[in-house]
Amino acid sequence: MRRPSARRGAALVLCLATAFTVAGCNASQLQFRNDHRLTFETPKARAKVSAPVTVSWSMKDFEPTALDGQRSTSSGVFAVFVDRAPMPVGKDLRWLTRNDRSCQRDPRCPDQQYLADEQVYVTADSSLTLDVLPRVADGVGDEQHYVNIVLLDGTGHRIGESAWYRPFTSKRRSV
Repeated sequence: MRRPSARRGAALVLCLATAFTVAGCNASQLQFRNDHRLTFETPKARAKVSAPVTVSWSMKDFEPTALDGQRSTSSGVFAVFVDRAPMPVGKDLRWLTRNDRSCQRDPRCPDQQYLADEQVYVTADSSLTLDVLPRVADGVGDEQHYVNIVLLDGTGHRIGESAWYRPFTSKRRSV
């Protein structure tokens, strides 16, 4: 009778670990499909811009309204994140304040100014003008910037996992 080799044993352990990992995550909520409803109009991808810069887009099958307290997957607002990632799927705008104790105690927080200080803008419009771009302190050459746009329902919760990304550059500013 042959004894299992160490290589076969390691392969078995790897297979079992993978099976438990996949079973432990809730992959059924992920769509894994491209969402082409949003189309960026300006700036062009990887364009070199200077402030002020207007980011504009068009959207299909979504009715921009307002933060009206209603939960809907077909209406709400756009959240524009400049040089930062959006909140995870299923989280709301308050998730962005999870490490800020003073904001956690204030039911009005985050307000428009708090979000703008964090380079997050909530709008029902299909464009946003950035008067000043965030400073990129490290590196040489042009500054690399990007925006992420996600959809929020009327309560500020992220709708689905769709996110749209647009990179662009600006001339490096002296520090």
